[in-house]
Amino acid sequence: MNQKIKFVKPYLYPFLVLVISFAVYFPYYGAPQSMFWDENYHIASAQKHIDGVMYMEPHPPLGKMLMALGEVVFGGNEKIDKSKMLVTDYLTGTDTPANLRFTGYRWPSTVMMAASVLFFFGILHRITGIPWLAAAFSSLMIFDNALVMHARAAMLEGIQLFFILAATYYFVRIATDWINSKRTILLKHYAILGLLVGLAISVKVNAFILLLLFAALFCIEHWPAIQKWQWLLLAKQLMTRVPVSIGCIALVFFSIFYIHIGMGKNMKQDRTYKASADYQQRIHDGNTWSLSTFAIGMRDNWKYMSEYAEGVPKLDYCKPDENGSYALGWPFGARTISYRWSKDVVDGETNIYWNYLIGNPIIWFSVVIGIILSSSLILGRFVYQTPIKDSALFGWISLFTGLYLSYMIAILQIERVMYLYHYFIPLIFGALNLSLILTYIFRSELISLHRHTLINLCVYIGLIIAIFAFFSPFTYSLGLTEDGFNLRNWFQFWHLRPVY
Repeated sequence: MNQKIKFVKPYLYPFLVLVISFAVYFPYYGAPQSMFWDENYHIASAQKHIDGVMYMEPHPPLGKMLMALGEVVFGGNEKIDKSKMLVTDYLTGTDTPANLRFTGYRWPSTVMMAASVLFFFGILHRITGIPWLAAAFSSLMIFDNALVMHARAAMLEGIQLFFILAATYYFVRIATDWINSKRTILLKHYAILGLLVGLAISVKVNAFILLLLFAALFCIEHWPAIQKWQWLLLAKQLMTRVPVSIGCIALVFFSIFYIHIGMGKNMKQDRTYKASADYQQRIHDGNTWSLSTFAIGMRDNWKYMSEYAEGVPKLDYCKPDENGSYALGWPFGARTISYRWSKDVVDGETNIYWNYLIGNPIIWFSVVIGIILSSSLILGRFVYQTPIKDSALFGWISLFTGLYLSYMIAILQIERVMYLYHYFIPLIFGALNLSLILTYIFRSELISLHRHTLINLCVYIGLIIAIFAFFSPFTYSLGLTEDGFNLRNWFQFWHLRPVY
């Protein structure tokens, strides 16, 4: 089909994508009016920031600091006594004040995750140059049940994915400018990328996978020298690029911890978190913002994080209530997690209201297929010298396939118990890869707006939305009967467990 189809103006696509994303993520994010999963930890930590109470946690503090900011600005809990929240690290029903609203604590994760779709769109638009196609594939991020369920809570992943996608978009923007117009890659680009990566790591340390972006940026910048084996030139360039990149990451990371330590102006009861006597004394003296206190506090925080990590139990499938799962099962959705449930009986019929972490199987299985296709393409190129039809697009496919596989290989080395939401980072990389591999395969048909290709794409996007709606009772806690639950229990390895 050679006749051009008149789509909406290109600048409207990001606006439409953002509106749809907020329409999916934002409504009723304050429900349920109860905490679930790690909210019991993170809300208690966020409140300590608000009241200036010292605490230590296994994760860096940026996510909780943003939750505290959300509570201060949007919480609406000013008249509620929160004193019990300051003397525990895990809020229970007895510690939680009556009528406490959770919208403020949940606001940063919900809004930042919904807004991060713009980076997802921007990455695909920059690489493919087709705005309507980038908007269509953004549905992979908007309509995933697990992402929506988890991000609409006071959790860390929604905040972290915002910074991860921001860093990835900035990297793609720099790289495409160099590829398309040979614009010079400067030290400031490494510095800004380092600041963004530092923000992601300051939420959760598994964002260290983004260090591979610096290696990729260096290879893009110096590809002619790499091809000519100019090792002396490359070594000289590394001597400036590496310190700037790592330095900016460290600047952000330690600045966040400096603020965190400085805000901890008092301790409650005997909650010392094994802090050294010197650190405790400085808190009692009101000397928390000095650099010497920061050095001591940073040492104690790092020690606490290390000891906590060593104490996390290993995965044990023999435990009947084990919610953890093995990483090799994550791409297929194993195993899901029941975050919270309640039930109601009306006219003899029981309705269960779940907050269940379960992915959109169309998206998750498609991502696996995309990784298989891209891995085959890469192997075919480097093992069998198979010709490629778009070298730039092939390079981007190789990058996101590499990021996906690198993360999964790294995770498999960890012995502690891990959970399904630890798959979100490679899921995003895999969704980008899927979008690019489909563009690679059908590029000429997409550019020429071939009728059957467009119909197939519309059917695929429609199926994603339909399956999202089908599983939405788990996402929005809409209520299901026993038959409705069983209808959605597709695979045994999901380990969906009904509660009656």
